[in-house]
Amino acid sequence: MNATDENKTAAVRRIILDLLPPEEGDNPRIFGAGAPLDSLGLVNFLADLEYRLAEEFGREIVLASDRAMSRGRSPFRDVAALTEYVVELLAE
Repeated sequence: MNATDENKTAAVRRIILDLLPPEEGDNPRIFGAGAPLDSLGLVNFLADLEYRLAEEFGREIVLASDRAMSRGRSPFRDVAALTEYVVELLAE
């Protein structure tokens, strides 16, 4: 991973953490058992995240898509998974 990719990953992670309720640990859960967001909370969080990502990176991405829903493991389960998924979408 080069410096630009590392900066992009750090920026995405920062935005995600800024939008979530404060949690302990390096990789807070987002959605699922023991996570702070229910289904409605996740929808609102994703809408806010899409808006913030568009502001930061100058392009719109859709997070809640068939692609996300068809994955074996949800990209919305924790901060690391969502960060990886967003960076993947931004690289397209």
